[in-house]
Amino acid sequence: MNKPRKAVGYVCDIPILGTDLKISKEFQKERIQEYAKRENLELVCVYEDENYREDFINQPGVRDALNCGPTVDTILVERIWCLSRKRKELEPFLKTLDRKRLQLVCSSYLWDCLSQQVRHRYMGALAERQRDAALAVVEKKQGKEAA
Repeated sequence: MNKPRKAVGYVCDIPILGTDLKISKEFQKERIQEYAKRENLELVCVYEDENYREDFINQPGVRDALNCGPTVDTILVERIWCLSRKRKELEPFLKTLDRKRLQLVCSSYLWDCLSQQVRHRYMGALAERQRDAALAVVEKKQGKEAA
């Protein structure tokens, strides 16, 4: 049997636009735990913040997840909306994940554009080639800065 990959989770209460409803942290945690078990991921910890906010990168739980350490290779969210609904705001975060050799995985299979883009970014051989190319660019820049 393969050794399980290690993951940390991240949740926050997500407002459902145009309503007073929200997707609760508890619901998200349940879905993340089910996914981790099904996919043979060792869920080390689940970080959380009280509420969604557009400036997600400065949320304490997001910061903790980003600094999870070298033994973790996956940040697991129930849906991408706990971070952002806008590609422009999410892209710098994804580049940070690439530099840290982390991948972002959503436990829910949603069909909105952003969810599909994130899913495709981390799937299969194409994703591996894209990640390797992005890492090569980052390493090249770091080499130039060190020189």
